[in-house]
Amino acid sequence: MEFLKINSGVDVKLRMFLLFVLVFITLRAQTESSDTLNLSLEKSIYLALENNNDYMKAKLDRDIAIEKVREAYGTSLFPNIKGTVDYNRAIKQGVIIIETPFFSGSFPQGTQNTLTGAISLEQPLFTGAMFLAVDIAETFAEISKKNSEYSESELIVNVKSAYYDILLAKELVELTKLNLNLAEQNYENTRSMYNAGLASEYDKLKSKVQYQNLIPALTEVKNQFELACNNLKIMIGVDIFSNIKTIDRLEYTELSIPDIQSATREMIQQNELLKQLMLDTELKDLTASYEFTQHLPKLNLTGRWQAQAQENDTKHFSDWFYVNSFYVGLSLSVPIFNGFATDSKVEQAELNFKKSEEEFEKVRKQLTNQLHNTLLTINADSEKIDAYKSAVTESERGYEIANKRYRTGLGTQLEVTSALVDFSQSKVNYLTSIRDYYVHIAALNQLLGRKN
Repeated sequence: MEFLKINSGVDVKLRMFLLFVLVFITLRAQTESSDTLNLSLEKSIYLALENNNDYMKAKLDRDIAIEKVREAYGTSLFPNIKGTVDYNRAIKQGVIIIETPFFSGSFPQGTQNTLTGAISLEQPLFTGAMFLAVDIAETFAEISKKNSEYSESELIVNVKSAYYDILLAKELVELTKLNLNLAEQNYENTRSMYNAGLASEYDKLKSKVQYQNLIPALTEVKNQFELACNNLKIMIGVDIFSNIKTIDRLEYTELSIPDIQSATREMIQQNELLKQLMLDTELKDLTASYEFTQHLPKLNLTGRWQAQAQENDTKHFSDWFYVNSFYVGLSLSVPIFNGFATDSKVEQAELNFKKSEEEFEKVRKQLTNQLHNTLLTINADSEKIDAYKSAVTESERGYEIANKRYRTGLGTQLEVTSALVDFSQSKVNYLTSIRDYYVHIAALNQLLGRKN
């Protein structure tokens, strides 16, 4: 009975200890989970569009351009109304001197206090650039909008590239761990065979060298994984010391690719950079028209209301007498000659317009060539993926065969090492091809002006 009681007490203590360990592990897992930001590709893009500094600057430039449209309306179409108040105190008044045959003397000029209040109005009735200024501002705002959209598409491509870099680095870490484990097993088997007199010392040294070489290789791919994570953190606006975790895997899914003719048509219609250059050409055309309007007269409606009081200190401010006046009129300005400056500005604006047309054609040709190259590269990526996938399967089988041959004394350690290298290289090529495929698809979508 005493023995049972002792055992029962030990059992209770053991259960309490195991419960404590379980609670500790659970709490730690929850803490790590709450401190880690789980990222899908879609969430990464969303965070980048919300937090990326360069994209925020592009959006602010767009907002500034919108405000310039309001400014153009205000200065070109709406009246300019301004109020002024002037007060003058005569520290020492001037005098008027009168000299006549009958009388001579001096009299104070003006008063000790002069107060003038006025409201003036100037309303454009006709200028050649009245509506052109607004059109220029609106076109500039549209260019800024397209620039913001292009920055968005560029950011999406960069985020996708950074995200796939992480997925690739993560797979390479796992692959290197697997290779290290296989090399370690091979070394242990070879050492056992050497101790049993079934393998040479050279084979044992060869397997050990292979194992030792993979240890720093694992550190290197872990560093690459860390660098890839930091690159994505910067893009999505996350603190560099925070923990992130990608929830996707680097798996191949074949996507639909358009032919070169339909892709070219889609690019010319939808590409954000081409749209921006088309608007820039339109802006240069409007600017040339605006400079030409400087040859035309300008007609403004003017108006002014004024109240003025002139009093000496002998009269209290509340008793001052104000004289009111009100005027309306027209102001006509006609350019006659300014040394051919206006003609020169018109000519410069027209030359800039022609330059923008040439720039558009140049970029259109470059993007068409880039589109063609991207489509060829994507097709090549697809072929590589199929070939490397088959190579991975065959090289894995080759490593198993080389291992068995060596254990039975039919093969050499060199065959095992070579088979493991072939397997590793095939796997790396396969994973890299998948990463390249998705990055090139993202570049294709940007060329075609697609948002996804």
